[in-house]
Order: sequence, then structure tokens, then C-alpha cells
Amino acid sequence: MHLIINWEDFLQHHWQKHPVLLKKAISDFMNPISPEELEKLVIKKALECQLIQRSHGKCQLVHQAFNGYASLGQRNWSLKVETINHWHRAAEEFLSLFRVFPDWYTEELTVVFSVPGGGIGPQTKPSDILVIQGMGRSRWRVWHQLLLLEHYNKNDFAEPIINEELISGDVLYIPKEFPHEAISSEVAMSYCLQFWTDNSLRMIRNWTESLSDENHRGIEYSPSPDLLLREDPTEILPQDLTALQDMMSQFLLQKRAHLDTWFVQKMSQTAYELPKAPEAEVYAPSQVQTLLQQRNSLHRLMGLRMLHIGNRYFVNGKSLLSDHADAWNMLARHRTIDGFMLIKFINDTDFISALTLLINQGYWYFSSIKKD
Repeated sequence: MHLIINWEDFLQHHWQKHPVLLKKAISDFMNPISPEELEKLVIKKALECQLIQRSHGKCQLVHQAFNGYASLGQRNWSLKVETINHWHRAAEEFLSLFRVFPDWYTEELTVVFSVPGGGIGPQTKPSDILVIQGMGRSRWRVWHQLLLLEHYNKNDFAEPIINEELISGDVLYIPKEFPHEAISSEVAMSYCLQFWTDNSLRMIRNWTESLSDENHRGIEYSPSPDLLLREDPTEILPQDLTALQDMMSQFLLQKRAHLDTWFVQKMSQTAYELPKAPEAEVYAPSQVQTLLQQRNSLHRLMGLRMLHIGNRYFVNGKSLLSDHADAWNMLARHRTIDGFMLIKFINDTDFISALTLLINQGYWYFSSIKKD
């Protein structure tokens, strides 16, 4: 599979501006997961999912356990599974096509399996979405963001901006808060790449709470030294508020280093459950060193995030030794590596010890171990 997208043009003219349909944006498209694999995975791993049934033109959630497709009939339903990239290796690898976006900004991959007449919506999302059409055909409609959901919930439909049938390899970009829906005309799979978003007030509260937890001292605020005489002692003047705002800005500048650390630490933690690594023995550093020398493959746990600011690396909220930034960068950029890729670092005992700790915590694991 290959992406045929002019990303510079996309970011300049479409990103967070208006929806766009990119026809045949992925050549030779191959579904990362089949309907049968999805069914087995949801049942085996007891994954959270949503059954959506369309009745009389409206989609409704069905509150029942998912026990397979057989009992659901052949029309008018969909199965929606979030964070499929945490549970299926090919789905995670599929996301590498979109690493033009920063890792911290791509939230998760949702898969929607639909039979004829099934679909999603109408709905809006607080974040941007890239819809990638897999097998089958689905008709997607997108309305202007100023149209309120209750308008078309009452069948008061305005003319959609986009009203197109997507086929395999098509990509549809929907900016945040643009209402949209999808209806499948045949058995189909759609993949929705969700991007991160958060509320500014919640972020400020979480950051200031982290400052309090670490006993950071604030700036003692008192009225401006340029205090002016005023006729009305009960009035708060605009310059009083400007002085308060300046104090807050000064505090933010003073704590910029802490803000950097807090943000990368926060964003290296996924908001979703991580799977468990395959069970393995607890390794000693010497064993890890030997396995890497034998060029065994080392896999990163699906869904695990590893980010950095400068030479400071974090994995799942935990700080790593900055002395080994080049080695950590190799692990951050590649989801699977072998010993040859780490050849420069294999004899660094401090790095191997730190890597061994991460492996024993289940963040990385060996597979198909080679024997001499």
C-alpha cells in the first residue's frame, strides 16, 4: 500500500479548515484486519465495542453483548471497535502510513464493520478524523459545522458539503465539529483515524495540580507599583487586570521547563488500555545483550507511546536516562528492531540495563528467538 497524498497541500488548504475527499489516496489497498479476524479478536479479548442498528432511518446503540455476527442478521447493523491498533499488529502497522502527523497527535484507530444498510451517525466529533475506506462501499455525508445536530435529527436536512460513495483506498478528512454520517450499500469496513484533543481549562487545571504536587512556589501577587489614585475605591480598573495577567504570563515563562516535562510525560501516556505483552521470562541484562547480538527481533507493545523533547525521552509517562538519547530515538522511531540496529549500544551496560528493565515491565518483548 502507498499513500498518494500531497501532504503540504492538504495541511495548507484543508487541515482544520474544511472537509475534503481524496479519491484513490491509497493505492493497492489491503485491509489490515478482516471481518473474521475482527469478530474473533473482539470475542477472544473481550474488547469494548459498539453495536449500532439502523431502524427507520435512525442509528441506535444496541445494548447487548457481542457474541458474533451470526445472530445479527444480514442488514442494517454495524460493529464499531476503538483502539484496534492496540490489539492487532497489522492495524498498528497500517498507522505508519500516517506518521506525517506527530505520534502524540494521533490518538487511535477505530474500525467500523457494516453490512448493507448499516452505518454510523449522524454525529459530530470534538477532534479531526481521517476516514479510510477499506473493503466495500459506504456513502458518507458531511454537513457544515454551523449546522446543529438537532436540525438533522429532526430530518431538517441542509444540503451536505460532501455526499459521496467511498470505495477502497479513498480517504475522507472531516475537521472537528463537522456533522457527518455513513451508510453502507454493501458489506464494508471503514477505518477512522482519530486525532487528539483536550479542553484548555482541564489542561491548565491538570498542569497547575502537578505544580502543587511537586511543591513549586508561585509568585506572590500584590497590586502594581504603578498604583493610580482613583475616584471610586470599589472599582477594579483595566490596568489592575493587566497587571494580574502579566503576573500569570511571567509565572508561565518561569515554569516553561516544567510545562515541557509535564506535557511530554502526559502525552506519552495513552488514554486507552494497553494489551499485555506475551508472557516471557524475566531477563538479565546479559541475556538481553546476547539476544540482541543474535539479531533477535524486539517488538514494542502495541499502543505504547514513546516521545521526547530534546534529549529527554519518556515512555508511558516514565522518564528515561538522557545519556542514551540516540539509542532511545531508535526505539521511539521503530516499532520493531533487531540487534543490528542497536549495534552501537549493545556494549553499553547502562543502556542495556535500562532496556532490560523496560522489557521486564512488558513494554518491549522478543519474539521468534533464534538459537545458536
